[in-house]
Amino acid sequence: MTEQSIQTLLPLGLLILGCTIAMLAGRAKWQRNEQELSQMLLRGLELLQGVQRHRALGGQTGREAVQRCQELVAQLGPAWRDWTDKAHLLTWNDLQRTPGDFEGHCRLLERLLGRIQHLEYRRCYLLKTAPVIAERCWQVEDLGRLRGLSIRAAAQQQCPLELRIQLQYLHDRLHTDADRPLHEALTRLRHELLRQGEPGIQPTQLYALLTPLIDSRIEGIRRTLGH
Repeated sequence: MTEQSIQTLLPLGLLILGCTIAMLAGRAKWQRNEQELSQMLLRGLELLQGVQRHRALGGQTGREAVQRCQELVAQLGPAWRDWTDKAHLLTWNDLQRTPGDFEGHCRLLERLLGRIQHLEYRRCYLLKTAPVIAERCWQVEDLGRLRGLSIRAAAQQQCPLELRIQLQYLHDRLHTDADRPLHEALTRLRHELLRQGEPGIQPTQLYALLTPLIDSRIEGIRRTLGH
């Protein structure tokens, strides 16, 4: 190869090298962004699950429930430190002092779900995929509200009309697409809590009945993120 040929090809080679480096750098940045969004979504799921449990435990008055609330607060500490929306953390700090505040928990969960939806949209934009995570999280929240309200209803001598109306609405909403375990749980709820008269099921039993169903759904969402 002549010196003139080398001089001609050298700029072309440098151009190709530069384009390759830029392409690899862009690919690495894309991967970092996707990984960061996935990690934040996982954190969001952890907080969603934890705040829902705290709401359910806050509807119980037993010593074990109080202790589990305290353990849950410590367990969620690292996730809250990583969470970018500090206003959510301030609300969570208030709820630690008032674990029985059902509506306060619901408001925080709605804000968490809004943040999860925003993070998912950004991730879907990178991956060019359709969003599914936030919708499934809202479905989990319906089940979480059912758990929290039913625990509070079961703690009373008779399910109050206001709670009965809310529980019946959630029952019917969830019953539409219920799988077999959820269908069986809803049937038990209908027979032992929504009927007239004294509840035939205890708050601790309701927590044990519904919590595995919620946890399995959240685990399924985690698998959507590859974890």
